[in-house]
Amino acid sequence: MTAFEAMKFGPLGDAVAAAMPTSEADPVGVWAAALSLYSAAISRNVRLDNGRPVVVWTVLAGRSAIGRKGYALNTAKRLLHPAIGGFLDVRTRDGISSGPSLVDMLNKFELETSGLPTGIDGRAMVVEEEWAAVLRTQKRCPKFSTLFRTAWDGKTISNRTKKETQSVSRPLLGFHAHVTPGEWGKYVSSTDALGGSFNRLLPVLVERSKMLPYNHRAAVVEVQEIRAAYNWADQSDQPRVMEFDAAAGRRYDEIRAEVEDRMAELPELLAAYMERAAEQVHRIAAVLTATTRRTKITRKAVESAWAFVSYSMASVEKLVREAADQKTKPVKSTEDLVREVLERYEGEANSTVMLRALGSRVTAASLRAAVERMPDVEVYKAETAGRGAKPTMYRLIDPAAKVAPEPEKRAPAESVVVVVPERAPEIAPRTELTRKRVVDHAAPARATVPRKPAAAKRSARPTARPATRRPSAPKPAPAPAANSNPFLSLL
Repeated sequence: MTAFEAMKFGPLGDAVAAAMPTSEADPVGVWAAALSLYSAAISRNVRLDNGRPVVVWTVLAGRSAIGRKGYALNTAKRLLHPAIGGFLDVRTRDGISSGPSLVDMLNKFELETSGLPTGIDGRAMVVEEEWAAVLRTQKRCPKFSTLFRTAWDGKTISNRTKKETQSVSRPLLGFHAHVTPGEWGKYVSSTDALGGSFNRLLPVLVERSKMLPYNHRAAVVEVQEIRAAYNWADQSDQPRVMEFDAAAGRRYDEIRAEVEDRMAELPELLAAYMERAAEQVHRIAAVLTATTRRTKITRKAVESAWAFVSYSMASVEKLVREAADQKTKPVKSTEDLVREVLERYEGEANSTVMLRALGSRVTAASLRAAVERMPDVEVYKAETAGRGAKPTMYRLIDPAAKVAPEPEKRAPAESVVVVVPERAPEIAPRTELTRKRVVDHAAPARATVPRKPAAAKRSARPTARPATRRPSAPKPAPAPAANSNPFLSLL
């Protein structure tokens, strides 16, 4: 028995099974989307015996293209449109990314129907096919998570503005979203999970079921029973209160105990996603029973609901564990870091560049030790034109091409006769002649002339030549005195 065969029940299960031969979607994905759409449509009059709503919130988690999430949603819409198309066309919304916008949407639906004979109708269906983009925006609103959880519980939600206070006394919100496993790990935080925001959701992993020709046509599914069931649920003057029969109640108690035992074995983060599993079984069993136009939930409906919830619990466990593996990055070795840096610099870099790129993770000593263990990295000294130290270079090489050169083969050496000449006669060393200085002590000592200091360097700029003067006329010799001795001139 396949997973879907264990889940399907009543007219809704038959309609999904009839649509699958001409759909490439995962049947579990079609089933999840159909439960979400149909539960939102009947939520105005159908409720649990404890007063809680019967809305079922589902999420399809699958890789882009091969997950066929859009195929699953379109298949569910196509087979349900003859029965609930009017509700889906008018009440489907998307892009709800803040708490105030959520309250405003539900409040407007109530105000629009407040004067109608059928009474207030606050039903809404939010479909987020690009849920990751909405999750990024929702994180900026501190009110969204609380209001979102309260809406699932069916309790009053409100938002106060400067002009007025908007309030929704009985929120009836359906929800369906698509996400990839990678986006789940990135945007579904553990804080929100522990707070209970995501245990209201039922994520299921989906993938393509088959590959069909491009020109295939979707099968037309008979949904007369579903249309009749929807009219039974929506057009009733009194609310349809769903409750267990005796056998279903006993089985439900067993499932509650099984869920709690499973939660005790799991880490707190995983167990947080399963805290509402028992109530999810209750809601799905009520929706399935409503498709048969009865108010007594049977044991078979409980078993079908438990099969779907169990599949969702397994999907959540896998999604959370894969997200944890992605966030735990392996520590890279020094060798891997060295290769990354060299590849970044086109296979060659000096030691300064290497240490700067590696940062505090690697020291000079650990770099040298790592390179010694790397056959694909060569170390050499680069030639420089200056007188400084030669830089140490690191270069990526091909280990297979690094072959030690073979020793050069030489011809065998021939016998060579070496003639040693006789020893030359020794030559007496030349006597070194010393030059003596003869000093005449009787001669007077020669006066030492002091050396003039070196002339200062001339300036680079030419100095002006001094002005030339004309030679003055020679002065006449003085005349001899009158009383001088005339014989003195004869001497």
